[in-house]
Amino acid sequence: MPKILITGNGFDLNIGLPTSYNDFIKILSYISGKNKEINFHSIFSNSNDYRNILEKFSKFEFDNERIAQLKNQLDHNLWFTFFSKEYEIDTWIDFENRIEYVLNKLFTSLEYLQKNVFSKGSIKSKTLIYNSDTFNNDYELIHVLANFSIVSFNVNYQITLNDDFLKRRYNFYTGIDISKITKLLISELQKFKSIFNQYFEIFIFPLYENFKIELDKDYYNNIDYHYTFNYTPTFDKLFKLSKQTRFLHGKINSVNNRIVLGINEIPSNTTDKRFFLPFTKYYQKLNNETDYIFLEELKMDRKADFMFLFFGHSLDRSDRDYVNEVFDFVNNLNGVFKKIIIIYHNTTSKAQLLINLLDIRGKEDIDKLMRQEILAFKKVGSEELKDEFLKDVSTKYGDVFTF
Repeated sequence: MPKILITGNGFDLNIGLPTSYNDFIKILSYISGKNKEINFHSIFSNSNDYRNILEKFSKFEFDNERIAQLKNQLDHNLWFTFFSKEYEIDTWIDFENRIEYVLNKLFTSLEYLQKNVFSKGSIKSKTLIYNSDTFNNDYELIHVLANFSIVSFNVNYQITLNDDFLKRRYNFYTGIDISKITKLLISELQKFKSIFNQYFEIFIFPLYENFKIELDKDYYNNIDYHYTFNYTPTFDKLFKLSKQTRFLHGKINSVNNRIVLGINEIPSNTTDKRFFLPFTKYYQKLNNETDYIFLEELKMDRKADFMFLFFGHSLDRSDRDYVNEVFDFVNNLNGVFKKIIIIYHNTTSKAQLLINLLDIRGKEDIDKLMRQEILAFKKVGSEELKDEFLKDVSTKYGDVFTF
């Protein structure tokens, strides 16, 4: 029976690594500030669980030259500037949803401005100043536009359009250059991805070499395949097994900078989808040639037995294509044994995981699978879960499945 482990960011968090969105934004916000002290304590005391880091990792010195270069990038990146001011984002799912929100706000407002400001034809430069009524008194939108340098405003909310993003003909402005704005947003997102990569290389990768807790490496000996939605090589670095990890959204590498970081779908109310496409995960997966093939790359026998284990994955609708692929595959198996195990941290996380599955798959499918004991929830660290991991039935099928 092939065992397939699918991990998300919760897998890294369970190890003790500061890879949550809050860890990322708080540590980088500290770097971007006027703080001069850079050491193990000053950096990781900004994380969600510094005590846990002290218990599990030995202290080490940072590469101050790389940190100085990173700080310079933080000071000039528009996406980081925006997110450093957002205080209601808790998870990477919220982060991606906020990207979608910003894009939707921006492009909808630009289309609105195009129709209302330029509806009567070309305008002269002296008329580029407007009041908040022009933006339906949407002050949040005005701040978003200002953050990305599309407009500027004073204390009285007199708003000036940035003529760098206007189409010009002779001495008149004829419209908003949405294409130019899109290129700016894409370029800044690419630079943000570089910042993201460097965060992990500078602050997370050294933790692998300074991990001081003895791990039970036998725990994963019977895993046949490992797929991860993470960008980090945590499974390979700490468990050092022969299994090859497949990175579904790309992996950390600041030189190549080819990770998938964006939105799941284009908003339905958008009039020109071309502007949104570069921000979508599916475009980035195709363009970056990440390991997006998922289960198709396995030569699977429908009559064999399979076990899938989701560890640290949110099962959110942003990855519903992958979730559906697993559940549809299991539903169509003809083997004697088939199992999907959802690993949870506590009762609250279990409840949320169940809600997310019901949202993606619907009541009928989830109810049927749980009644048939095909779908089960196991708590991390429990003996029940350990038994599932250590159960070795791979020899019967081990020669059938290859990458």
